Amino acid sequence: MSKKIFIITGETSGDKIASLVIKKLKEKNLSIQFLAIGGENIKSEKIDCIFDIKEIAYMGLIDVLKNLFSIKKKINLTVKKVLAFNPDVIFSIDSPDFSFRVLNKIKSINNKIKTIHLVAPQVWAWRENRKKILHKFIDHLLLLFPFESKYFESFIKYSFVGHPFFDFSIFKINKLEHKNNKYFTLCPGSRISELKNFMPIFIEVIKKINLNNNFIFHIPTSENNKNLIINYLQESKIENFIITTSEKEKNFYIQNSILTISKSGTITLDICKNQCPLIVVYKTSLLNYLLIKSFVKTKFGNILNIIARKEIIPELIQGKCNSDEIYKKAKEFIDNESLRKELVSEYTKILETIIVSDSLEKISNYVIE
Repeated sequence: MSKKIFIITGETSGDKIASLVIKKLKEKNLSIQFLAIGGENIKSEKIDCIFDIKEIAYMGLIDVLKNLFSIKKKINLTVKKVLAFNPDVIFSIDSPDFSFRVLNKIKSINNKIKTIHLVAPQVWAWRENRKKILHKFIDHLLLLFPFESKYFESFIKYSFVGHPFFDFSIFKINKLEHKNNKYFTLCPGSRISELKNFMPIFIEVIKKINLNNNFIFHIPTSENNKNLIINYLQESKIENFIITTSEKEKNFYIQNSILTISKSGTITLDICKNQCPLIVVYKTSLLNYLLIKSFVKTKFGNILNIIARKEIIPELIQGKCNSDEIYKKAKEFIDNESLRKELVSEYTKILETIIVSDSLEKISNYVIE
């Protein structure tokens, strides 16, 4: 008998994870009908999407408040489409503020639809009380990291599955014997708001580095954002750049980059996989930052630093996320090969502790059980 699965994603990382799970489900030769909220990765699997993730990809409380009416409309549209589709399972990935509102509404109308959510809300970092209500609309919570389990015991049915990006079947640490170090990678993010936030800062960093170096600046992005990034660079009279949109090209240039500067997020795991020294940056509006700071309980933003409980990967947050500070920190690594090697060695030790053998298999089995 055919099974119906509705997939909810809200950002690029979730879209990528969903596409990997879909591929794994297709390998099982089951009769499955999919419908989704997705982006380029899900669409590449020939899955129909009710709308694109870029329509709900807002960053920070202020951005969300400005677009609250639009978000509510999308939530109501999603609920309507889910009920019409009448799936056996809703499989949601991350984006808790959107996903949980949809799941809560669905469960209040039709409690028979099974709900599975991958990527636990970061209750260990902020808003811990959320864990007490998740059971009302999530039937099964799938955890990425072992340390998360202690936060959900006795509150909800959960299973540790590991991070799909660290599944041994697809995750390989790419160690190059000889890096050419001709490139310098910049990762400003996938949301339009992130590009507007980070590209002006990154452009100033490029100008400072160009004064004494001859790197080619590599910026990985999506087809949707490619022209916007090119416009930023051309308007600033910057010519020494390469834009990539494919995974293969992105990996090649990151592997051969002397350093990567990246906004905080899942992209940093790809950078570490490709054994490139890394500086993480993050900046939001002052009001957003003050709100986040009042809630967040962790000292670090990068997941590998959180796991290590110390700052292995340098983080330049808020006031330190400016072109002068970023250039100063970047120059330390550009001028010191030993420092670059030490950083890669340290974060690789953490990476090797969280590689899993069967994450995608576990997730796909839970979705169809």
